[in-house]
Amino acid sequence: MIEFRAFQVEDAGPYDVLLEPGSVLGLITPGGSGATRLLEALTGARRHRGRLLVDGRPRNAGDVAYAPEEVEQILFGQTAREAIGRGGVAFAERLDATHLLARPPQELSSGERRRLALAAVFGSARPFLLFDRPTAGLDPDGQKRFWQATAAYDGAMVVTLGSQEELRHCTFVLPVPGQGAPWTGGQVAADRQRMVRWPPDEASDLAWTLGLGAGQQALAEEVTRWRAGRKRR
Repeated sequence: MIEFRAFQVEDAGPYDVLLEPGSVLGLITPGGSGATRLLEALTGARRHRGRLLVDGRPRNAGDVAYAPEEVEQILFGQTAREAIGRGGVAFAERLDATHLLARPPQELSSGERRRLALAAVFGSARPFLLFDRPTAGLDPDGQKRFWQATAAYDGAMVVTLGSQEELRHCTFVLPVPGQGAPWTGGQVAADRQRMVRWPPDEASDLAWTLGLGAGQQALAEEVTRWRAGRKRR
C-alpha cells in the first residue's frame, strides 16, 4: 500500500493518493518537467512537503526503484544478463529481450538497451516503481510489451504518460502542473480521476494543465460536476 499525504513539490500538489498493490498512477503534464520533479521527490532525491508512506511507514530507499527517461544508460556489465540481474531476467522474456542477454550492453541498440533496463527495474522486487516516459524510444511492439509487463507486477507504479492510448492502462490519472508545450494526449474523463484529491485550485486550472485550449471550459464543467457528485456520495 502506497499513500501520499498532502504530498507537494513546488506548485504540484498537495496530493492525497492511495495506491493498492497492482495500481498504476498515470501522470500527465505540459512539457514533462513537472512530472519528472514529482518522480524525483517520490524517490527522496528532491525536497518536498507532506509524506509518502509504504505499508503505513515512511518510505525508505529500499522501497523505490526509479527508471529515468534515459533509463537505457543505466546498463553496465560484460553481458546484458549480468547488467540486469536475476530478477530482470525474469521480466526480459515479457519484454521480448531474452535473445539479447548474452550480448554486451554497449553492442545493443538504444531500443534494445531500453527494454533490458526496464526489465531490470521490474525485476528489482521493490514495492513502488517510478517510470519517467518509459515507452519513449520503444517501437509499437515494445510499448505493448511494457504495458503487459506492468500487469504482471505486484506492486504499485507511477508512470509519466505520453499519449491518450496509454490512459487505458492506468488505474488513476493525475495532471501535474509544469512548463512547456501542452499535453497532446487528449481529454481525460473525470471517472478516471477517482480517489485523487485535486489541489485546491479551480477546475479551470485543471483544464489548463491538460492544455485543451477551446475545450477548457467543457472539462472545467465536467470536473466540477464530478466533484459535486463525490460530495453527494
